[in-house]
Amino acid sequence: MKKNKLLKKGEHIVRILAEEGNDVLYIPCRRIKSSMPRWCSVLDFENYNPCTEEELLELHDINIVPEEELEPGERNDARQRYTIIAPVLGCLEDEKIRAQMIERTAKEHGITKQTVRNYLKMYLTYNSISALVRKHRTTKEKPVTEDEKNIRWAVNKYVYSRKKHSLNTAYKLMLKEKYTDSNGVLAEGYPSFNQFRYWYAKNKKYMSYYISREGKTGFMKDSRVLVGDNVQRFAAAPGAAAMADSTIVDLYIVSDDKTKVTGRPVMTALIDGYSYLCLGYSLGLEGGEYSLQSLMINVVTNKKEHCHKFGIEITAEEWPSVLPGCIVTDKGSDYAGNTYGQLAELGVKIINLEAYRPDEKGVVEKFFDIIQGFFKPYLKGAGVVAEEYLKRGSYFGDYKEKSCLTLKEFETILLRCIIHYNSKHIIKNFPFTEEMLELNVKPYSKSIWQYGIENLRGCNVLQNITKEQIILTLLPRTEGSFSRFGLRVNGLRYFTEGFFER
Repeated sequence: MKKNKLLKKGEHIVRILAEEGNDVLYIPCRRIKSSMPRWCSVLDFENYNPCTEEELLELHDINIVPEEELEPGERNDARQRYTIIAPVLGCLEDEKIRAQMIERTAKEHGITKQTVRNYLKMYLTYNSISALVRKHRTTKEKPVTEDEKNIRWAVNKYVYSRKKHSLNTAYKLMLKEKYTDSNGVLAEGYPSFNQFRYWYAKNKKYMSYYISREGKTGFMKDSRVLVGDNVQRFAAAPGAAAMADSTIVDLYIVSDDKTKVTGRPVMTALIDGYSYLCLGYSLGLEGGEYSLQSLMINVVTNKKEHCHKFGIEITAEEWPSVLPGCIVTDKGSDYAGNTYGQLAELGVKIINLEAYRPDEKGVVEKFFDIIQGFFKPYLKGAGVVAEEYLKRGSYFGDYKEKSCLTLKEFETILLRCIIHYNSKHIIKNFPFTEEMLELNVKPYSKSIWQYGIENLRGCNVLQNITKEQIILTLLPRTEGSFSRFGLRVNGLRYFTEGFFER
């Protein structure tokens, strides 16, 4: 018998693959539930008649397109599948070796053994690479029933709504609007709650759900996907980018004479994105442009002299006093104004992130959490705000009245926390390089900063900026006009004798 010869008996067709003495290797040519090649005697095919390829295709009701007529994508797909089964074709006759080769091929290509067998049977049945083309599945769309239209209407109106109805409430409102007559009688054949819930779960779109119920602002703030740490795209070296932000401290302070509670102070900080070093801070009872101005003044202030005012002695190397070349902020009103953007006159680049993107400046967000974690355990019962204090029946229900620290006393504590953070707090999961490990760089912000300044390119720090320059640069500005009547600005006129002549 010739190789690849087709034999037919009724609707049963086989393909001869090999011959050895009185035995032949064949594969049953079935469209579905085909089997692997097997050996049998030549005598088993005495009553079979020759068959053509066209008869096989007509019986299976398929059309095999020649390889050269395939689309480029389909041709590549078929070639890739043929490459997978090519090693198996060389050992078809030995079932044991063939099984081993199928297992090895499946592991090599990361697919199942059954997938390899399916490719092999498809190719051997039709003896064509074109038979390996991926089938395009067509799904028939079912007509939408009247009940499904009503359920969709109820979900869009009641579930995807700012009123935040539950599924049970939305179902009852649907029955009232769509399946109840004017007398309040429920019609027959209404959908069950399980059908309503099934349709909702099958077609639920989470983005539509959150935006419709919480609004776009709520979605961006609480339900938006966070996709990792984006700090590294800004900071590749010390000073390349620093993150600025503000927070209300979880502590109530008292007035200088300790006679009344003045409120919770606002802390603003600037954190280097590479080394996580705190470059500066400000602490006060009001935020806004004044806290930002205080922050930038503190950044360039000599930290040794600043700490000395609070009775803390450090060296100049422990806390650098430099201005970073790039500052990353959010779109808060404090940072979005023109006043803060005036820092560009000193050579500082300002990057404003999208709203509600704390993940892109997670360094400063984590800094606030760490710093408050330092002092909170020691100041419990002294004005600290804690979750257990806010519960009904808490022993510290009047924790505001127990506050006893003035702003300066708390700033002294805060300073010690920041110094400890810079010099002793371990930076976990920092991507140390081989060179850093060889130099035995310790996992502290101060050590990482010093290494980067001395060894890395791309450091962008402005070291000659003075406090006076910061103050003059960040002064509020407005537009005015000069005329013979003097200076007109903000609806007022400023005039002096001899002004016009001069």
